[in-house]
This record gives sequence, structure tokens and C-alpha cells, in this order.
Amino acid sequence: MESLLETIRIAVTSDATEDARSAGASACRTILATLESKPGEPLEVGLASQPNVLATMVTALRGMPPDQLIDLAIARLRAALPAGEPVANVQPLKFNLIPVPPLTRNPR
Repeated sequence: MESLLETIRIAVTSDATEDARSAGASACRTILATLESKPGEPLEVGLASQPNVLATMVTALRGMPPDQLIDLAIARLRAALPAGEPVANVQPLKFNLIPVPPLTRNPR
């Protein structure tokens, strides 16, 4: 659901491409079909029923800044965890910097 909402957020920005707007409209239709469906019945909307939806979504994602794309991926992965599953804190990477003496040229 978060990816659909993110697609809609991208589509309504002032600088959204035509492909991003198309992906946003498709996401709106998917949410609408989900809200109108009855529990236990299959949804009428899907990738197979809408041509070029996957290509449109990829185009919309291509325009996202890398940090926003990573945040979206993290949110989707966390949403896929079972309810109540603890998420471990991630320690930042630490690099030890080793001083390197400057190169000297040997004149011939």
C-alpha cells in the first residue's frame, strides 16, 4: 500500500512526468478497486489487466532521488515483517583512516 501511495505522491508533484502521472492514476485505480472489493473476492485490477503498468511504475521510480528510493525500500521491507517482530538497530559503518605519506617522484 505504501508503494501505491508513494507513486501517487510522485504523480501529483508539479514536475511529474506524464509517465509518473499515468502511474499515479493507475495506483489510484488499484486503491479504489481494493476499497470497493468484498472480503474474499479476487481484485479486478492487477498488472495483467493494465498494459504498461510495470513500465510506468519503473519510470516513476527512476525519477526518485536515491535517498527517497532507499527509504521506500526500507519501509516496504519493514512492512513485510510479521507483526510484533523486533527490528534490530543498525550500527553505522566505521572506517579507520590510515595516513598515507605523499608520493615522491624519483628524478632520473
